[in-house]
Amino acid sequence: MHLLQVCNVGQIVGGTAACAWSVTRALPQLTHSVAFLSRIDAVTRQAFEPHQVLHWPHCTSDRIRQVTPDLVILHNIAAHQTSLWDGALTIQYVHSVGRRIPADHTVYCSHWLAQQCRAKPPAVLWQGVPLPIAPVHPRTRAEGRLRIGRICTPTARKWPDSLPAFYSQLTAQHPHVDWEFVGCPTAMQSVLQSACCGRATFHPAGWQARSHVWHWDALLYHHPTLTESFGRTVAEAARAGCIPIVDDRGGFSEQCQVLGSRCCRTSTDFGDAITELSDPEFRQRLSETIQRKSDEHFSFASFGARLGSLIDDLSHSSRAGSSAVNAGSETAIP
Repeated sequence: MHLLQVCNVGQIVGGTAACAWSVTRALPQLTHSVAFLSRIDAVTRQAFEPHQVLHWPHCTSDRIRQVTPDLVILHNIAAHQTSLWDGALTIQYVHSVGRRIPADHTVYCSHWLAQQCRAKPPAVLWQGVPLPIAPVHPRTRAEGRLRIGRICTPTARKWPDSLPAFYSQLTAQHPHVDWEFVGCPTAMQSVLQSACCGRATFHPAGWQARSHVWHWDALLYHHPTLTESFGRTVAEAARAGCIPIVDDRGGFSEQCQVLGSRCCRTSTDFGDAITELSDPEFRQRLSETIQRKSDEHFSFASFGARLGSLIDDLSHSSRAGSSAVNAGSETAIP
């Protein structure tokens, strides 16, 4: 089977392109092509090797026909961006709220997003994520100290002005914590360093930057206004045994429920979660549990099983001439 995926942004550090990449790894038995509707950077081309990567200004029926896929997965593709060829089954994989072109079947990356989109039925397909690449240098830490990191897309929208005050409060409460930030905009680094009393380290964003989670005791993520539909960084950190401490909203909440990690609603909640990790035995047990559960729910093997089952159902329904494909399915693991 030849699977074509269509994405808006040609950057692997973005959520939709990373999901498309995960699809290629979760279903290695298929032939894969990936088309992007914006410029493709070199890192993204390299990450998708050996699969065919295309740049299309628009997604049209003629372009799809030329690739001759058996199945097309559209990642957040709007109606004004595309026309669909009726020679292939189509799945619209929705990653955020917006108007998307109707497809043969639509799935949502989280239950929260399905609710926001008022989907009926709420067909949900949780993503799979890679096991982060192990770092070149082994982990080192001063005795009795914690290392807590934040990794995020390097855009101002993801790094609100309220973060320095938030970290200043946590730093005052927890002088035994060293902080690390991946993707922090240059303009915020000095003020964030001051908020952390000089105990902050900054790393550039990049496809390989996830290796830092192997060095962290916890991933801490807070944003006062922005809710993540899924939040791949939580699952990625968990697969390395790095404990997520995140906002109790959106896709974060769903992941934390199955992982058994802490979701937080107030600054006090975040502080209490860090205090719990000060106990090394508790921290080790929780890390091992989270790593095991993340492998069960978010590995490529589990993602491939969920997506493969959906594709099989669609293919069988199509051959049977069904017009209501897999109408009542629920594809997320409970």
